[in-house]
Amino acid sequence: MDIYTALNYLILGALLGAAGQGARVIVGLKKLHDAQEFKSEFSGVQLIISLVIGAVAGMLGAVTLMGQPVDKKFLLGLIAFGYAGADFIEGFMQTVLPKGGSNNGSSKPIPKTN
Repeated sequence: MDIYTALNYLILGALLGAAGQGARVIVGLKKLHDAQEFKSEFSGVQLIISLVIGAVAGMLGAVTLMGQPVDKKFLLGLIAFGYAGADFIEGFMQTVLPKGGSNNGSSKPIPKTN
């Protein structure tokens, strides 16, 4: 496999992974709307981050499927990687990365000075 074929798989994985994550976003917005918890504020930054995570998940899926023939099953598989893989990546980030806050990720709170 040459570099251009591998790059095509990765680009296709990123696009379809983002599409799968977009479907997940739509399902989540529909659930919030039905539960009447829908806020009038919409975070575009959170949407972009979510789509990027889906693209990364799709690229990881493309690496695992590299060399397979590109058919309907392959394309739907990459969309599924973006849909479900984003949950895995977000969960991994929450367990590995330090929590945000004023203590810069340390587990001990910063003492107050009087």
